[in-house]
Amino acid sequence: MANFFDYRSHYRTGIYYELNTIEWLLPIALIIMIAVLMIVYREKLRGNSRLDKNIRLYGGIFFMIIYLSHYALRFALYGFDYLLLPFQLCSISMFFAIVLIFTKNKTIFNFVLYTGVLGGFISIFVPIIGYDSSFYRYYQYEFAHGLLILTPIYFLVVHDYIPSKMETVYSFLILQGIGVFMVIFNYYAGTDYMFIFVNPDKVEKFPMIAKFGGIPLYLLWVEIAGITAYFIEFQVIHFFYKSKKVKEEIIL
Repeated sequence: MANFFDYRSHYRTGIYYELNTIEWLLPIALIIMIAVLMIVYREKLRGNSRLDKNIRLYGGIFFMIIYLSHYALRFALYGFDYLLLPFQLCSISMFFAIVLIFTKNKTIFNFVLYTGVLGGFISIFVPIIGYDSSFYRYYQYEFAHGLLILTPIYFLVVHDYIPSKMETVYSFLILQGIGVFMVIFNYYAGTDYMFIFVNPDKVEKFPMIAKFGGIPLYLLWVEIAGITAYFIEFQVIHFFYKSKKVKEEIIL
C-alpha cells in the first residue's frame, strides 16, 4: 500500500509494469456497458433535468479530481518542467470535456467528440501506462480516459448534440491550430507532445516514425489519418442518427 501512489514516470525510471488481460479488458467492457446504458435509458435522462444536472455535476467534479490529481502528483515528485504540461491531445481533450460538462457548449462538444472518443479509445485499447492495478496511476489513467470517451457520447445520446459538416470542419481546423502550436513549442522546448515534431533526433525515441518516411514526411501520414478518422466518425454518427429518425417516423 505504501507504493500505491508511486507516480514516477516509467520513462524516467525504466520500470514498466505490463497489464494482464483482465486489467486491459475490464475498463473497455465497463465503458461499452455504460455507453449502452446511456442509449437504453436516454429518454429517462432527457425527461429528468434534475438527474441530468446531478450526473453532470458529480461526474464533472469526479473527472476534475481525477484529471488534476495526475498533475498534482507529478508536480509533487518533479516540480515544474516542460514534461508536466497538459499538452498531450488526450490531456487537452480532457480539459475541454470537463468544461463541456459544466457549460454544455456545443462548439466544445464538437471538438471533444472527435478528439476525445478517438484518442480515448486508442489510449484504452493500446494503454501505455507503465503501472498495473496495484498502483493509483492505473486507475487514474483508466478513469480519465473512460470519462473522456463517455462525456461526448452522453451529450450525443442524451442531449442530441449532432455535429453538422461545417461544425466538423471547424473542429478539425481547431485541431490543426493546436497542432501548429505544438510543432513550434516542441521544436523550441525539445518535447514531443502529440507526437508532432520536426526534430530529427526524436526518431531514436520513436523508431516507428522511420517506417512512415521519417521526419517531417510522417506528418503527412498523421494528417491523412486525422482526416480519415474525422470522416469515418462523422459518417458513423450520421448513419445511426438517420436510422434513429427513420424508426421514429415509422412509429409515429
